[in-house]
Amino acid sequence: MYEEPIQLSSVSRFRVHSEDPSFHVTWRGGSRFVLTGEVNLDPSAELDVSTPNDMVEINLARRSTPEHAVAMLRRALPRSISMRHEQLEDGVEVIFQEALVPAAKTPRFRIFSTDAVLRLKQLDENKIEFQGGVGEDCLLTVLCDSRRVTLSIPGGSSALAIAARVGSNVPHGFRALVDGPVVSVWKDADFFSAVA
Repeated sequence: MYEEPIQLSSVSRFRVHSEDPSFHVTWRGGSRFVLTGEVNLDPSAELDVSTPNDMVEINLARRSTPEHAVAMLRRALPRSISMRHEQLEDGVEVIFQEALVPAAKTPRFRIFSTDAVLRLKQLDENKIEFQGGVGEDCLLTVLCDSRRVTLSIPGGSSALAIAARVGSNVPHGFRALVDGPVVSVWKDADFFSAVA
């Protein structure tokens, strides 16, 4: 539904500090800073940005300009911080803003079985109810978005036993909540924030 972070008004202060005296950082109030000059330290100089929750450090090679700093900051800033920049006569103005990172989209949860007796009911895109057991030994393929896991289910397993088995064996990057015969799947926020 949401692709881009939603901007929040910045109440916290940001700070930017240059290690090189010839690469100037001028604070313009709030979260506005003007970068001017060129890095003269060999082989590089550090530019530090303090955000409300993080500290970002980038190394600028000798002869780096404010445009280089902006490009490196774009890659280094966390998703919870957005940055705009504007070219001025004397340098580049950067404006930092806190952003609300949108929640992950609900995963598409599906199950395929080699047993013809197993009955399933899709309650929601991420929720399935097992309505019967299996007659024979079978294989279940559990799909969460594009990730899959195949499970071996012994014959005669009940709906509750199958739900418990599926809930404890969802694909990597997802978590399951088992409520009797109903299994709901969610993206694992810890996994996806580490990947991002």
